[in-house]
Amino acid sequence: MEPKKIKIGSDMEGKSHSPEPKGESAKKIAELEEQLKQKDEEVRSLKDQLDQRQGEVDSLLGQLKREISTSMNRQQIQEREKRLAIERANESVLFELAGIYDNFQRALCALETSPDNPVKQGVLLISKQLGDLLKKEGVEEIPGVGALYDCNLHEADCFEETNVCPEGTITAELQKGYRYKGRILRPAHVRVAKQKTKPEERLEE
Repeated sequence: MEPKKIKIGSDMEGKSHSPEPKGESAKKIAELEEQLKQKDEEVRSLKDQLDQRQGEVDSLLGQLKREISTSMNRQQIQEREKRLAIERANESVLFELAGIYDNFQRALCALETSPDNPVKQGVLLISKQLGDLLKKEGVEEIPGVGALYDCNLHEADCFEETNVCPEGTITAELQKGYRYKGRILRPAHVRVAKQKTKPEERLEE
């Protein structure tokens, strides 16, 4: 009895993978394209959400900056008003002190003839202390004799005809004037030079 012949070639050919049909390949490509399309839409949606959140954050930051700026401005206004209120309160006290200082200056002038008088030394010491206090608080004397008359700083109580100095020059200080923090605490009362009238001009009048 003859042994059976095994057909190796035919069996191997039957077991080999046949190429995928074109329809299946196109279907997978279409599915992949659809997936890519969905992912692209998701990315766009996430980007839109991110832009929206960024806009909200920018808006909140802008609002916060405005509130901080408003708060700082309000604080600065309150501090300025508080400072002005303190300055106004000090103004009345300093006005009184300036008058006392003037009185001490007059007392010193009256005591000029007695240099060894102990009263004069006491008055001089107190006068110096008052003057130092006024300067420390920001009180300044308004320029007097020799300065030009300024209606914003001086009050002309009288005029003096003279050719010794230019017209409008202050020739005498009747009462000292003071400034405090740039404002007039008390104007200076002064005598102002006026050009002397020539005799011929008087005759013409």
